[in-house]
Amino acid sequence: MSSEFNLASRRQEYTFTSTEREVEIGRKIAHRVQEELPLLADETVQQRVRGIGERIAAVCDRRELVYSFAVVEGKEVNAFSLPGGYVFVNEELVKAAATDDELAGVIAHEVAHITARHAVKRYEAGLGAQLLQLAALTARQGEAAGGLSIAAQATQLAYARQDELEADQLAVKYMKAAGYDPEAVIAFLEKLGELPDDPPTYMPRGIVRPRYAFTHPYVPERLRAVKEALFGVADYVDYLNTPTQ
Repeated sequence: MSSEFNLASRRQEYTFTSTEREVEIGRKIAHRVQEELPLLADETVQQRVRGIGERIAAVCDRRELVYSFAVVEGKEVNAFSLPGGYVFVNEELVKAAATDDELAGVIAHEVAHITARHAVKRYEAGLGAQLLQLAALTARQGEAAGGLSIAAQATQLAYARQDELEADQLAVKYMKAAGYDPEAVIAFLEKLGELPDDPPTYMPRGIVRPRYAFTHPYVPERLRAVKEALFGVADYVDYLNTPTQ
């Protein structure tokens, strides 16, 4: 076990997982994800997302990592990140983002999960069964155990409520530093809250791939946290909409 000060969370943390091990786990899972989720062929879109991602990565709290940003095919508004610096964005989310600032907010949120080592900490605390299973499955050959898709599981990696709020607050910080308008985070979160309740879509093995609003819940709480980070206080209605539990 080692102890280090996490610049993102501003906490002294103890960890069993070195940066090298984290990168190794993320790389193996990312490789399988890219085998199952086709990369979008439109290089203009790929370059747009990479460019935004590189600006965010250049100002984030873990610059020792080599970040990778990719757009994958998919009709769901979704994005997810993996340990070690891997960020994936669905093409439908790119379309849903009205501006580069809105897209930067999503990417900064995902980078924040990496910088704060949220997935690694949940794994070490015994709460990251998904990540543990993903890491184990990537070491095997052939069909994933139990018919579960690596990509489908990766898109559904869940974070605790506090992790989501911390990632939003860090996203505001990174957007400011990178020269993006952090208020765009509010605009996109409000857009998430208005997504219709479409029927779930399924991957080939029957795995549900939820929309970004489902894999990144607590929209009212997140709006409150972002406004507090931006303005020092949220709107009265945001406090009313925030669950007490």
